[in-house]
Amino acid sequence: MATNGIRRRTGRKAALHLAMYVLCLLSAYGLGFYSRDFLLEFAKALDPTVEFKLLQTKKSSSSMQERWESYSFDQIYDHYECKAQAEDKSKPIPSLAQWLFLRKQYKEFVDDTISFDDPIPPTMGYSYDESHNTPPFYAKLDPERGRGLYASRNIKRLEVVHHWSGHDVTFPDAYAFRQFVYSLPKRMACDVVDWAWSRKISGDNGPEVICLSINIASLMNSGDGPGEVNVSINSSTSDSFFATRDIGKDEEILTHFVRT
Repeated sequence: MATNGIRRRTGRKAALHLAMYVLCLLSAYGLGFYSRDFLLEFAKALDPTVEFKLLQTKKSSSSMQERWESYSFDQIYDHYECKAQAEDKSKPIPSLAQWLFLRKQYKEFVDDTISFDDPIPPTMGYSYDESHNTPPFYAKLDPERGRGLYASRNIKRLEVVHHWSGHDVTFPDAYAFRQFVYSLPKRMACDVVDWAWSRKISGDNGPEVICLSINIASLMNSGDGPGEVNVSINSSTSDSFFATRDIGKDEEILTHFVRT
């Protein structure tokens, strides 16, 4: 009797461990760390008599709102009721898992050839230089101002604070951007609409592309009051933000965003 009890407890413990392992694998699949085929083969190895099916990750256009292909920024913003989230100063800084999920969705819906191989994790920014140093800022949640970027050291006037060329993603057209946004959960979709910006890629008369930083650089806020803005660009085609004045360590980094 005692032996049977031990066996039952051991069996339950093993089943619990197996269930936890499977959940971890499924979570990893959701973040793109394992392929669909790998998990199906793993499931078959567990029980060859059971047919396992994984949920599709892509949304069909029939599940999206009518005429989604032509929605503007403002229409997407209103559809997802993003105003309340934008005004919520307690919303947390995105986790590593959330940044990785955004990158996975970009690869799946926009460009499956892109490689996110930067050794600097998105929670710390990106490789600021060839030595893989981090940018001179860090993300922080302020109880009054919400999440934002703060100087990790003293920054001199005219020093480059943030590069965007090579570290951000672009969308070939507005359709691709909309499709990417509609592949995301509501709160992530609102964040992306808030973070995305446009820039010209060649000359004042060149075409504009929609850009997105899938790292903490997206948390840079806009300055409103006199003298608040301390970083800026010097042209519509500039690749970098530079300090407009000396910035002290732990001072919030603020720019001026214009939505076009």
